[in-house]
Amino acid sequence: MSQFTILIIKCGAAGDVIRTTSILKGLKKKYPSCRITWITSSTNLPLIQHNPLIDVKLALTEHILDELPEFFDLVISLDDELAQCKIAALKGKNKLIGAYLNENNQRTYTLDTEQWFGMGLLRPKEKGGKEKADQLKKENKKTYQQHLSEMLNVEPSEPILVYSEKERSFAQQFFDHHKLKNHDLIIGLNTGAGGRWKYKKLTEEKTAELALQLQQAFGAKVILFGGPEEMERNKKIMHLTGNKVIDAGCHHSLLAFAALLDLCSILISSDSLAMHIGIALKKQVIAFFGPTPSAEIELYGRGAKLIGHVPCIVCYLSDCDVRPTCMDTITPKEIIEQVKQLISYP
Repeated sequence: MSQFTILIIKCGAAGDVIRTTSILKGLKKKYPSCRITWITSSTNLPLIQHNPLIDVKLALTEHILDELPEFFDLVISLDDELAQCKIAALKGKNKLIGAYLNENNQRTYTLDTEQWFGMGLLRPKEKGGKEKADQLKKENKKTYQQHLSEMLNVEPSEPILVYSEKERSFAQQFFDHHKLKNHDLIIGLNTGAGGRWKYKKLTEEKTAELALQLQQAFGAKVILFGGPEEMERNKKIMHLTGNKVIDAGCHHSLLAFAALLDLCSILISSDSLAMHIGIALKKQVIAFFGPTPSAEIELYGRGAKLIGHVPCIVCYLSDCDVRPTCMDTITPKEIIEQVKQLISYP
């Protein structure tokens, strides 16, 4: 009997790649001894590079079809971009689940994935288009993992993120350099969110205030995280705290960033890559939400979600003129209360 072969196409965003790994255990259970190939972007390839449940890891290139076998028993296509949809359409297969390019060269999706892709840009005009998709997205109560497990008819599981001994050693050096101890309460702060989503972020002033309150209330060791786009922002936060917190730096590789996050007991984060990494590493995560949906995020009973106290929540706008903003309504006091609950602080 030939081996059951599966192709997963999921290139971005990075956080979505991480949370999509939640389907792997279910697929392995449903199709024992299956062989899984995963195509992702070259940028996000490290996020799956060490995953033991993926047999072949490939970066999306112009010649990717030449690197693939002629046939797969199952193709799971989870991106709506043209290049990925084209691969899903061209690749020989028994069954396709997800987005693809139809005979009219239009991007569409299989009916069994309506519950997910029907909330996105591929929703056809005759079904209400983007306006209806946005409405459904706002009304949605299921997590991303629930949607995937139902579409694929597999048991839900947790996401998987594995880094190497190289990153582990790097994190240990960071730990030792900053004189951290195993008994320390180490809290990570990742309150930025890149350049696109202005109101996913806490302000620099509020972040600095929160950092100092965490130190005062719990004696916590606070580590400030961010990516390349947060470099100037984090400099300002460090200045506002009087350099009293630990700066993790903003130019680490994805897996080095993950290894540093793994030092934390608690991560306080925007809806961002750091949040998804924290969830995959089984950290206690306090995540805050404004323009994007909290319902899609599964914390697996570890942590809490804080949602902006405004009626226009889940607007998907990169900017708005509502005052106070959704992020203005989330206070350091609320976050401190959630930390107290997580550590059972009297």
